[in-house]
Amino acid sequence: MTQETNAIYETICRALQEPEFLQAAGLDRQDMQQWIQTLQLPQKAEALLTCRSEDGWFYSPAVLQVLQTASVWQQVPEGGWLSYCYCHVLERLFPSTGAQWTCWDGTPVMHGDAAPYRLGRLLFMQILRGLYRYEERYNVFNPTKQFHFLSYEEVIWQGYTQEYPMMKRLFADEYIYEFMRIGADISPFNTLGHIAGVHYTAVYAAQQLAKVGVPVDTALISGAAACHDLGKYGCKKNEEKRVPYLHYYYTGIWCQNNGLSGIGHIAANHSVWDLELENLSVESLLLIYADFRVKSTRNTQGEEIIHFYTLAEAFDVILSKLDHVDDAKRQRYQKVYAKLADFEQFMKEQGVCVELPADFSNRPAEPKQQAAKEKVLLDGQDVVDQLKYAAIDHNIRLMSLFRDESDFGKLIEAARSERLWKNIRTYTGIFEEYSTYMTEHQKVMILKFLYELLSHKEGDIRMQAAALMGRIIADFNDTYTKELPQGVSLPHKKVTNASLFAQYVKMILYPELRFTEQHKQWIGYCFSTFVNSVLAHCSAADKAGYINSLKSYYRTDAYTDEQYIILLKALADMDRTTGVSDFAETAQRFILKAMEDGSYNLRIAALITARHVLPAYTRERYYQELLQYMDLPSERCQFEEKEGSLFLIDLKMGTHWVVKVANIELMLRYADDQCSKGDIMHLGMHLTNLLKVSETIFVRQAAGESLLRIADKMTYSQRNELAVELFNGLEIGDPQIAKYMPDFLGRMIIKLPPQEFDEFISTIASQIVAANIQLASAMVHTVGVILEHFTAFAAAFPEDRASHEKRQRRLLYIMMKAYAHYNKELSRDAFRDIGKFIFGSEQMALPQKDVLFAHCYKKILVLLDENPEETLDFYSNASVLNHMYRYIGQHQFEEGAFSFTVPHKACFYPGTFDPFSLGHKAVACKIRDLGFDVYLALDEFSWSKHTQPRLMRRKIMNMSVADEENIYPFPDDIPVNIANPQDIHRLKEIFAGKELYIAVGTDVIQHASAYKAAPTADSIHTVNHIAFARETRQNEAEATEITECGITGKVIQLTLDKFYEDISSTKIRENIDLNRDISNLIDAAAQQFIYDNNMYLREPAYKHVLEAREIGIGAFKPRGAESLWPICGELWKKGYTTDILDRYIEKEKVWTLYIDDAGPQKTMIAYGAVHRVGTRDLLKEFGSTEAAAHIRCAAGGSIACIGFLYANDAASIDNVSQIMITELLTELIARDFTYAVYHPVDEEAGYNDEIITALKRQGFVNIAPDGEYPLYAVDMKAPVVIFRDVETTIKNPFNKNPRVRQAVSRAHQQLLAVLNRLYPGKLLLSFTMSAVHHKIIHKVAEINGVSIVEDKKKRRGPYMSVPFGKALSDVLVPNTVTKNLHIDKYFDRWVKGFTIAESHHYSPVENQVKTIKSFNRPVILIDDLLHKGHRMRMLTPYLQENGVVIKKVLVGVMTGQAMDMMAEKHIQAEGVYFLPTLELWLNERDCYPFIGGDSIDNAHNYSGYDSNPSVNLVLPYVNPQFICHGDVQANYLYSLTCLQNAAQIMHTLQEVYQETYEKRLTLKRLGEVITYPRIPDIDIGVKFDENMDPTRFIENDIERLVRLQWGDSAFPHAERGTML
Repeated sequence: MTQETNAIYETICRALQEPEFLQAAGLDRQDMQQWIQTLQLPQKAEALLTCRSEDGWFYSPAVLQVLQTASVWQQVPEGGWLSYCYCHVLERLFPSTGAQWTCWDGTPVMHGDAAPYRLGRLLFMQILRGLYRYEERYNVFNPTKQFHFLSYEEVIWQGYTQEYPMMKRLFADEYIYEFMRIGADISPFNTLGHIAGVHYTAVYAAQQLAKVGVPVDTALISGAAACHDLGKYGCKKNEEKRVPYLHYYYTGIWCQNNGLSGIGHIAANHSVWDLELENLSVESLLLIYADFRVKSTRNTQGEEIIHFYTLAEAFDVILSKLDHVDDAKRQRYQKVYAKLADFEQFMKEQGVCVELPADFSNRPAEPKQQAAKEKVLLDGQDVVDQLKYAAIDHNIRLMSLFRDESDFGKLIEAARSERLWKNIRTYTGIFEEYSTYMTEHQKVMILKFLYELLSHKEGDIRMQAAALMGRIIADFNDTYTKELPQGVSLPHKKVTNASLFAQYVKMILYPELRFTEQHKQWIGYCFSTFVNSVLAHCSAADKAGYINSLKSYYRTDAYTDEQYIILLKALADMDRTTGVSDFAETAQRFILKAMEDGSYNLRIAALITARHVLPAYTRERYYQELLQYMDLPSERCQFEEKEGSLFLIDLKMGTHWVVKVANIELMLRYADDQCSKGDIMHLGMHLTNLLKVSETIFVRQAAGESLLRIADKMTYSQRNELAVELFNGLEIGDPQIAKYMPDFLGRMIIKLPPQEFDEFISTIASQIVAANIQLASAMVHTVGVILEHFTAFAAAFPEDRASHEKRQRRLLYIMMKAYAHYNKELSRDAFRDIGKFIFGSEQMALPQKDVLFAHCYKKILVLLDENPEETLDFYSNASVLNHMYRYIGQHQFEEGAFSFTVPHKACFYPGTFDPFSLGHKAVACKIRDLGFDVYLALDEFSWSKHTQPRLMRRKIMNMSVADEENIYPFPDDIPVNIANPQDIHRLKEIFAGKELYIAVGTDVIQHASAYKAAPTADSIHTVNHIAFARETRQNEAEATEITECGITGKVIQLTLDKFYEDISSTKIRENIDLNRDISNLIDAAAQQFIYDNNMYLREPAYKHVLEAREIGIGAFKPRGAESLWPICGELWKKGYTTDILDRYIEKEKVWTLYIDDAGPQKTMIAYGAVHRVGTRDLLKEFGSTEAAAHIRCAAGGSIACIGFLYANDAASIDNVSQIMITELLTELIARDFTYAVYHPVDEEAGYNDEIITALKRQGFVNIAPDGEYPLYAVDMKAPVVIFRDVETTIKNPFNKNPRVRQAVSRAHQQLLAVLNRLYPGKLLLSFTMSAVHHKIIHKVAEINGVSIVEDKKKRRGPYMSVPFGKALSDVLVPNTVTKNLHIDKYFDRWVKGFTIAESHHYSPVENQVKTIKSFNRPVILIDDLLHKGHRMRMLTPYLQENGVVIKKVLVGVMTGQAMDMMAEKHIQAEGVYFLPTLELWLNERDCYPFIGGDSIDNAHNYSGYDSNPSVNLVLPYVNPQFICHGDVQANYLYSLTCLQNAAQIMHTLQEVYQETYEKRLTLKRLGEVITYPRIPDIDIGVKFDENMDPTRFIENDIERLVRLQWGDSAFPHAERGTML
């Protein structure tokens, strides 16, 4: 055998010996070995090689010819073996079709599975399977002959549909692939080629979509594509001409019969006409798309050839195949094609390669790495495309929830648990939008939820739910739109539209006992809405059935009055054209019975119903009988006398709603032309009152509509007065009123003349941003109603077109401003109203939509991109974007492509904008009015300014210009430093094709270093300029200076209006500190944002330059006795013998260190001296054998003896003794000392209380035997490190207040005391941040070659300092460009792990690094501690990717582990202090709630801009297991101390704040005292009361902590009480 022959033989043998096959054939392995020999397969393997086509594919007739010499195939079944095998599989797939199948030439074929042929069929099919596997292994993949299915592991790992493995098993068990190959060989049809080609195309795209994060079920699309045309095999002989129309049915039936309902739902609905459905899943879109592109033609030999077309090519191919194509059908086809083209463009936008590989590789394609498009920089059609892609993306993601029953159930539960009525409306809107695509089971789930809403307290929620129930039931059983085979009817279903209708009619009319009487009444009054919704949405054929099912309820009168009225209302609301003749008779009897025998309320309801239902019951008769029943005169004069009593009756709560409605109708009857204007006004006021106070939605509706009817009879002043009254009703703020008022208020405003109309809109615009959210939302709703009905205003008050368009733009931008608002609820409501009243409006004409769209399309895209999208926003946005997508499609179909006027000039306007003021806005508008698109860029290069977080400033900026056209935020991720030519060059590229200008103040041009530098090819001088100056400062000399700055581009000079010239950030901050109104300085919405989020409180405009003047630390080295002279006087006072000290200091091996106050005299305030002691000299040194023995055992290395220690704690520097001890011991640790002993040479004076107390705080313990001089020692091998940084978080002037400083100091001492108790004998290194900063600044100055004192000429070193942790945050290093990287640690919800990312409200880390790169300087990275290096590991890749050169990493404390890590990364790193290792490190401020802490990752989607939800690693928030390795009592003691310290500090701050500002320091005002308040993360649904003292919350946590220790004997009550 040749190698190829042997491979074929082995492949066939493996196939024949598969256990599943042997079991099906009734053979064992030994039997099969005999059959292999009997069939002479070893000999026939060579011949089988010749059974292949030129390109290597086996031809089944040829294979049969080679095999047929074997005895098992000698006896040939009728029609031949191939036809018999084909027919057998066909009978298994489609029994009725297979039973009557004959060969294509009409030759009869044997049916059934007779014994003589069964084994032959099985053997032949399995041999074919082996040969096809050989092809799969050795042939190049052919997408028209092969399937590349997903592996089982891939399906399970991805969590894809569980039907897929079942489908693969069916394909194997039923020999479906072999069946299709035989069919392609012996029939004139290549169905396999099309199915396989579609499968390849669909999966090729799906796998790419999955890789880019689009939620596509790859297994579902693979299964659906593999099955989508199986139905073609099911079509019978007499149906051959209808195969394109009937195969959908057969495909669906096969999938359903085999338990593949999910796959079948997609597979059986892949017609191009299925695109006419509003919303389709991505799997359906992919299948239709792939089916559209894979088509066949016949060659000259009549063979069916499969082609893979592009989408555009396929358009004409399919159009040529459609039957009966007229203009209407062509237009339908063009619409669905446009939808498919949009989907393809969406895929391309995601990076999907839609062009199939030239070699048709079966390897999954890698999507292209798409460069992110800056949406704000797009124009015209590109913006429209992005809006379409956003709509498609939202639709796909939302539809993915409907695909999975579990996700869908979670969606319903989220809606069920929602309490805010607006949010419930959002959910029901989503269900309404996507109800057509729900499965029947999902519809049943939704109906149950909606029925629960019928008892909701809000009437509009009840009516919306009832209407949606009716719509869902009307469409419950999907109408089968495909063609059915002749004589076939769809199977009867257990749950049908009719059965559900009957069920819910009964449930609404007869609610269960669990409902209260009030709830039952609410549910009952939804009956009419429900019934009429069903009748409105059902098919004409079904309508009679629904009405007949109602008959039984109208044949009896055994109802309570309320039930009777409910049934009557349903009749009254019914369309008169609806109904069946005998039902009309039943309804008539039902009405007449109530009119004759009913109670007063019931008879009134019957009269109202009769007027609407009974043809013979005239309006006049209705009024006469109504007057009679109500005992009212019919004469006008007499009725008017009684009208006042009707007013009183209407306002009574006890009056039934039908009576109120009847009263309104009667009063309206007499409000005709004979009625005086005064009476009309009187009636109008009454209707307005009813609208405001009525509890029943029916009365409100009747009053509102009646008011609008009589408004036309009023004078303009009367209309204006009523509009004001309605507006006042809106301002009451009652949600019940706010919901119903806007629809009528908006339509009333439209009836006002232009001047009053404009005044009203001005009032709304001014109040909408200052109102509470409920009222603001109602106002936005009102504006939406006005816009929707604006054509009525334009028709009533003709003016020039420009005036009306200007009004519409103003209304539109009121809504846009609300959409940009920081409050999520208002923003969501505004965007929903934009979708509802503009793009989703059926009333607004297309030309009006076009005008509005042209003025907001880009703004919408920009805001959509800027606003963070939470879960509820996503659902709401999906609905709005769907409205927009439909509108865009309608416009492009009817009008063609959009035509927009796009400015050809662009202005780049940079600024710190801290905050964005009305002055900034005035400049932007002035530039815009010159014909520019203005791009506002937040400048991060004014590095000396103390700015608010970037994203907070950006939000203020976006809100401020949301109502201004053609003013946009520049992209956040493109930093532009005007001093960097590379950035200027990139800016020019961004605006290539436009005339680019940059807007700067004249003072910038005169003073900025960028303008003083020599001009280069891409320097700032080459850019066109718009230079603006304040009006009072503009003069000719200044203009001359501008021209002399080297600017070579054009210069446009603007003058800022006098009104804005006094607006400055300084003035804004001053007014904020005084809690004044600043709406004349900044935008009103921005003012709200600032005050709501406690911004700019007690904060300087510029960062503090931290000069190294506060403290001076001398070098650690030997010194002479003269070094003590500055402190001799102090030493004598403390009793020291200076001769002893002089002799000690003079020793060669004694090293010394001193600290001075860095003042002009450099007064020495601390001094220390130390020497090394060898282990042989311990007895000589300390004079005690016991002490010597103890030290030898305890010391693991070199031993240091501190012979002299002095500190003047009365000096101006706090904690001098602590700083001295820390500095001395860290110098020793850096020299590998591991043990220190305090043994003063002057024993009498050396043991003074101040020094001993300071030593004890740092962990020193007395190791001397009893009765001897104390000997204080400490283990320095792995110290506990505490950064004393609480002061750095407290704002000026509080951080300078003596009481506050004393409280902070006392807290620190208490923390050291508890750590001493927990780690006895362990060194506690307490690093005062001023000392750390002092040394860091010296290091930076040394590296940068600059002075440590600020240079008056502002000369800077070549390197920039980049603090990326807590050290030197928000301060400036002298004479060094300083720019922080704002990075934070985010714990997960379980505090088991954390990530490092950008701080709250700052740009992503990558964008911050890009800004650093734009400074074009090597960087010195600065942090307080470098140990494990988490921040550096995260940050380094960003720095490297952006080409930022790291000069050096400089940290306060560096450990040996960190030093090794930096060496491995080849990064130069240096620490101010070096510690080989450490036991524990703490930032003290992070131990204290509300003062510090670590962030929590996405804490409950926290939306507060000023709040940083955080966690302190203490009980009761987190169990601090890092303390003493998780010891329970140690954790408790440590946590209790931290909480007590926090309470003590906060209490002192509250007292000082009260004394300073004469008001309480509440949680809301905490930002005035703490730089970045940290709010402890608490449970979902629980919020802190912002008006309470922070101390109270800490005390609560202390109480919770004590409860945790209840009953624990380790801490007796007395001790616990002492600690408290």
